[in-house]
Amino acid sequence: MSSCSRVALVTGGNKGIGLAIVRDLCRQFSGDVVLTARDAARGQAAVQQLQAEGLSPRFHQLDIDDLQSIRALRDFLRKEYGGLDVLVNNAGIAFKVADPTPFHIQAEVTMKTNFFGTRDVSTELLPLIKPHASCILSAWSCLSQNPSGGKSKPLAWVTEMSIICTCLIPGSFQ
Repeated sequence: MSSCSRVALVTGGNKGIGLAIVRDLCRQFSGDVVLTARDAARGQAAVQQLQAEGLSPRFHQLDIDDLQSIRALRDFLRKEYGGLDVLVNNAGIAFKVADPTPFHIQAEVTMKTNFFGTRDVSTELLPLIKPHASCILSAWSCLSQNPSGGKSKPLAWVTEMSIICTCLIPGSFQ
């Protein structure tokens, strides 16, 4: 088990907004920060970049479209930390307008990753979230906070545990 008792995890932390979140967490969070990426080489390269800046993130491979990969991460967190304090659901893919792939195929792949993959990560990791003073941040549509008929069951469950849930839509970025 890690000597650090607190841990923050960022999915899709090897570039863009995810990398910026990992960088800021490394500077401000009192605990370990775990950067995840689907591609291990890209994830390790991001960790090396942050280490060159004097930061100390940890790396764990994660493909949010692969339940075995998600469960391996869950088991790692349980063994190393006994739980999870901060979950940042950042991993996702962008719809590529210029891609010649038919719309319906791109839409299916995008939904599989951005909705179902994020749902699967959350479902597997929510039981590890430490009650009181924990946080879940998801970079996706805020419509998930108020589906038809009121709050969703997962959101109600984390509310009962005093877990802060935040949803954001970052808009366009470079």
